[in-house]
Amino acid sequence: MSKSICGRRVLFLAGFTALLLLYTTITHCEENPPSDRRETKSNEDKAELAEEEQEKELHRFMIAKLKASVDILEGLTTENYPLIKHGATKLNQMSTAEKWRYSNDTIYRQFSSEFQRTTQDMIEAANEKNLDKSTLKWMDVTVKCIECHRHVRAMLIVAE
Repeated sequence: MSKSICGRRVLFLAGFTALLLLYTTITHCEENPPSDRRETKSNEDKAELAEEEQEKELHRFMIAKLKASVDILEGLTTENYPLIKHGATKLNQMSTAEKWRYSNDTIYRQFSSEFQRTTQDMIEAANEKNLDKSTLKWMDVTVKCIECHRHVRAMLIVAE
């Protein structure tokens, strides 16, 4: 068996496994959103309710990011360049939304800028119908997501 066919099978299996994992995560998150309380008795309760609504909105935003990620991964595993482009464009657009801005610190802004550049590179790779470049850019986007989320969690720990 040639290396090209073997490599494609490995890429397909890895992609399929990741796609299945993302799908499971998304469906679990959609079925188990943050709790929904409607009763308020005091200003403290109103503040709690507002905080819960913010959490729900952030949760919906994160689910939309995961869905765009699933589109990219599906596009990579099936060599569907319009789907890769659609997911990358969605992530790029989301990264400029106000909801995206968790913090204004220098490191967070750097992560966001790098993410935007990399998703733009992925869009270009999809336009070029370059699977290898698209795959490498996807891996780069994934690493940037993980590093940024790690940074945000560290900021939350310090804030507490």
